[in-house]
Amino acid sequence: MDDPVPHPPPALSERTAATDAALAARLACGELVALDPLYRRHKGNVYRFALLWSGSPAVAADVTQDVFVHLMTRATDYDAARGPLAPWLLGIARNFVRRRTGTRETADIDDADVAPPADAPTPEAALIARVEIDALRRAIAALPPHYRDVLVLVELAERSYAEVAAICGLELNTVRSRLFRARSLLARWLALDEAPDARSTAA
Repeated sequence: MDDPVPHPPPALSERTAATDAALAARLACGELVALDPLYRRHKGNVYRFALLWSGSPAVAADVTQDVFVHLMTRATDYDAARGPLAPWLLGIARNFVRRRTGTRETADIDDADVAPPADAPTPEAALIARVEIDALRRAIAALPPHYRDVLVLVELAERSYAEVAAICGLELNTVRSRLFRARSLLARWLALDEAPDARSTAA
């Protein structure tokens, strides 16, 4: 399956990554002024990821602060040779949002044999039918954490499958299968108008 998420042109992505790497290197050398452009460039994506993952603006604000304090004090941990800064920051955000919400890592789950619900509408149809953003946030926040990770990163943070695999420490096929299951669950819950008994099948 091809990665359906659109991405910036390679030249633009490479220029951004090079600028980020240079700024992060300056920050690692103690030039705190380099933090400001990185914060302005990436704070929106970090906040949006944390908000959609947790469903809480307060948690998202705290996580965003945590991430950039971490960047400021631990910039030497970032290795530009291993990938762009943006996925690295989202990986840090994932760790902090799990910590702040008290979510523990679960054992590996085999999603290879997950089949689509027979009566589930497409995610697009479900999202059009339910336009209330608060309901969508609640539904995303109610997904099991291992499904929520990949859904938010791929569909909402617009990360590639390879980036999500690196952030979450998963195989590419696991990312695909978890994303499929997450989309199906989200579509079903929205279509069922958040019926209380629908969520008991998610675990």
